[in-house]
Amino acid sequence: MKKFLLFFLISLLLSPIAWAQRVRLTESQREEQREFIRKDTLPVKVEALPSTINTHFSEYAGRLYPDSVFFFTSMRSDMREDNDHFFETSWYCNIYETRLLRDGQYGRVTALPSLINSRKFFNSNFCFNEQRDWLVFSRCNRVGDGELRCHLWETHRNKKGWEKPAKLPSSINVEGFSSMQPCLLTEGDHSVLYFVSNRPNGYGGLDIWYSVCKEGKYNTPVNLGGRINTEGNEITPFYDVKTSTLYFSSDEHLGIGDYDIFYSTGALGQWGEVSNMGVPYNSEYNDFYFSLNEDGKSGYFSSNRPHDNLSLEDTCCNDIFHFEPIVQQESVMPPPDTPSIKEKIASVLPITLYFQNDEPDPRSLSDTTLTDYEQLYRRYLAAHDLYVSESGQGLSGDSLASVQQGMYAFLRDSVATGHDRMLLLKRYIKEALQNGETVELTISGYASPLHNSDYNKHLSSRRIVSLLNYLYKTDNFALAPYLDGDRPGLTIHTDPQGAVQHTFASEEARETVYGLQAAKDRKIVITAGKIK
Repeated sequence: MKKFLLFFLISLLLSPIAWAQRVRLTESQREEQREFIRKDTLPVKVEALPSTINTHFSEYAGRLYPDSVFFFTSMRSDMREDNDHFFETSWYCNIYETRLLRDGQYGRVTALPSLINSRKFFNSNFCFNEQRDWLVFSRCNRVGDGELRCHLWETHRNKKGWEKPAKLPSSINVEGFSSMQPCLLTEGDHSVLYFVSNRPNGYGGLDIWYSVCKEGKYNTPVNLGGRINTEGNEITPFYDVKTSTLYFSSDEHLGIGDYDIFYSTGALGQWGEVSNMGVPYNSEYNDFYFSLNEDGKSGYFSSNRPHDNLSLEDTCCNDIFHFEPIVQQESVMPPPDTPSIKEKIASVLPITLYFQNDEPDPRSLSDTTLTDYEQLYRRYLAAHDLYVSESGQGLSGDSLASVQQGMYAFLRDSVATGHDRMLLLKRYIKEALQNGETVELTISGYASPLHNSDYNKHLSSRRIVSLLNYLYKTDNFALAPYLDGDRPGLTIHTDPQGAVQHTFASEEARETVYGLQAAKDRKIVITAGKIK
């Protein structure tokens, strides 16, 4: 009885809506898949971690860092005896650390400070930045009849230790929904937070989202899209920067168990084909929380599969497993092809960046500006509610809902996605130039047809210059020598074309300033030239 109830509580913690309706394969289809993957077992050694880590309860989210410090989450009970008084015990979920010793054993296990492991919450899945002085983690508590609600928190470490954790803003933790299972990456002057949520406007169940964070401010989260997310549940993201590969688990993509581990190459909202990791990573049980070690070949995952001396029925709880390639083989699995820098740049182009009405420098006749695109983008995000509201001015009923939903989707998807793809392009350009390659781009500028032709060309030019200003200053002026011409390799052609030619349905501000068509007109488009 105790094990059944424990499994039920753990299932709620790992996936608060795990029982969401999803399309099921027929049993014959599932059996065909099982047989195919069983016959294609990969040369990988998988072992459960020792009892110093795995207890009779549940352990998951294991991660080894380059200095041999190993972190993991464990869900345990205060009870001292094996009895069936499940709900009379105090259950808690904490984050622990230990050290992987030279002989392959693990040292003493200690819990992170109580400032992080608060007894008011289930403190679970987590991630650090590269310096390990920034921790993002999940805190969950019961909000109803067995339901757990999870939110993301963060804390920073100073010379005195960890600071008091703070809950991430409402843009990440939407009221009434769960956000959890973070994966944090730092790139130059910004970071990307991948996380799991059942927030609105997803594809169904739990989806993986991302938010770009700069100077402590989180941008509006963006869904990874239909290539990754399904009507089922996608959980436990882990991103390998070296190969630009996202690893995650899903109960809807084609697999052999309830949750299988999958991978896809790409970043942010651009992803390739989703592939099953295969056996022995996956089993007919739940397999998730995949992570890679520094060597890119070994790592950890969690599963409730039976192992060692456990019986087939003893699958109530999750344990952490270590995997590594079998020595006789060259690789763990056919690795995803690492795209060339030319392919990386081509994968994000063309890029369209959007602007507010008459920005930058309203009513100016200059071709240049001191403002940079990042400033303009943040202003646009800050005016999000204004554009949605004003786009429906004077309308009602279905017309109002349709117009405002269209503007909301444009700001959420097109404006934010363009910005994030530009960040990727900037990273790829740096990589190409550092490798001695040459990059040639064209930036075309456009405006809506509110003003005369000359004015719109000046405005289009300023919009192009705002992006050049941003590229010049970003990442501690890393691209400045190339833009100045002091170093060879980067050529950017500018093409301020002026107004897009069309007429508005009316002359009202709802159409000409806040309308969707006007919003789509105010843009610059980055296209590829030559990459040698």
